[in-house]
Amino acid sequence: MEAVNRYGKKHGYSNDRRRLNRLLKKAGISFEWHHLYDGYQWTFPNSAYPNGDAVIHFGSYGHNRGNFETMGIGPEEDCVERTAEELIELLVKHE
Repeated sequence: MEAVNRYGKKHGYSNDRRRLNRLLKKAGISFEWHHLYDGYQWTFPNSAYPNGDAVIHFGSYGHNRGNFETMGIGPEEDCVERTAEELIELLVKHE
């Protein structure tokens, strides 16, 4: 059964979610994720960026390319588009 949001829309980006979750687990990075709009949001409470997050949904930067919009992760304060590998590299670097 497909997950749906509160508006009855199907959650998309399942392959991207599974891929990022797999990479995070492999790297030993603790994280939490949940549904957000038609996609997902990740937080990293035990990392160097406990207030940062990564999202992928219809309005996020790079969603059409399978990339993630991050905010509060890394030296940038604003939203930045990153690949899953770039996000993992940044989180591991600062663990």
